[in-house]
Amino acid sequence: MPDLDFFNFFRWTLGTIGTVYVTVLTLQALREWLLFLAGSDRYIGLLRRYLFVHGLRLRFRTFWGDVLICLLLCAIFGIVWHAHTLIHQIGDTLRDVPR
Repeated sequence: MPDLDFFNFFRWTLGTIGTVYVTVLTLQALREWLLFLAGSDRYIGLLRRYLFVHGLRLRFRTFWGDVLICLLLCAIFGIVWHAHTLIHQIGDTLRDVPR
């Protein structure tokens, strides 16, 4: 009988589907914004300049707090992933031990 962990299968399948879904939605939204902002209307040009000026005036002190939170969440994700790998290795070791 093959050694199939249904939780592992579900986790990888859900992660793959979620990643593809979010990537496609993000790329579609970016494409729509670029097409919208590429217009030649007077108000679209005003909106382009407004977004550009606000991008230049971005306050990096408040922005770096959010970057730090994102980095900490990524570190926690890495720790949980490593713990899951260790638990999987412990299960493999215990399965191979003769009774």
